[in-house]
Amino acid sequence: MNLINGFLGSGKTTFLLHYLDTFARGRKIGVIQNEFSPAGIDGELITQQGKAYQLLEVNNGSVFCVCLLGGFINSLSSFIDDCAPDEIIMEASGMSDPVSIGQIFQSPMLKNKVFLGYSWTIVDARNFDRVKAIRSRLEHQIRIADTILVNKSDLVGSDIETVISAVKKINPFAVVEKSSFARIAFEGKKNPFVFFPSEESTESCRPDLQSVVIKTNSIISFENLKEFIESMKTDFIRCKGFVNIAKDKKVVVQGIFDDYTVKEVEWFTGSTELVGIGRFSHNQNNTETFEKYCNQ
Repeated sequence: MNLINGFLGSGKTTFLLHYLDTFARGRKIGVIQNEFSPAGIDGELITQQGKAYQLLEVNNGSVFCVCLLGGFINSLSSFIDDCAPDEIIMEASGMSDPVSIGQIFQSPMLKNKVFLGYSWTIVDARNFDRVKAIRSRLEHQIRIADTILVNKSDLVGSDIETVISAVKKINPFAVVEKSSFARIAFEGKKNPFVFFPSEESTESCRPDLQSVVIKTNSIISFENLKEFIESMKTDFIRCKGFVNIAKDKKVVVQGIFDDYTVKEVEWFTGSTELVGIGRFSHNQNNTETFEKYCNQ
């Protein structure tokens, strides 16, 4: 599952159309749209592009409504079974929490069918400082992103560098791209865990991977965090997130295979959140394992 995040009007649907136009030839892409509007306006936009897209619309933000969550999980599971997409891309609502989406994929019905592989966040450079009321949610989307598009860069002039600097402070590990009309060149930016097709290849093989989310308010010591990372390296191919450690310190964790970076940050506020991709046993509970290291 590739995830597109961003505040309302940032350019998510425009980016999605660009993505589909680039990669849909010879490849079956499932599209999920999470709208707050009861009328599927964006879905209509996509289906009018003249390509054969399988579209699952999730209206009124129901991915994030507990009372409707079971319905979404069932719908997504059936969608995967019936359509057998090579790849799924989800345009989340402007208020979405990407960590919550990752937790949804841990449900027994979806665990072996889909994983959170790549996260794009679209930032509206023109209105970046105007969304203070929901700034924490926007920062959350930026923190989890693998690639961040600072969009509408043509409308802000030299102020674009200020926005880019602020974005890099929130997520120092993501790839940051300036864009206009949410367009970037995808060449040379392939994620090692999610296959982006090229003209030379239409290979479509789903890797045997799962995604996990570790979210807790527990505090872990720096030494125990290092021990936890060592213990999980054989299972996790990739892991990133933020961790509360002893003495009110916060660190950002970023790792691929056995290469991990742990860096102290001053600005982060919130609970520990780690998102990982790897191969896990059916009864493995990574949150419980992490909690044990917290309590040692």
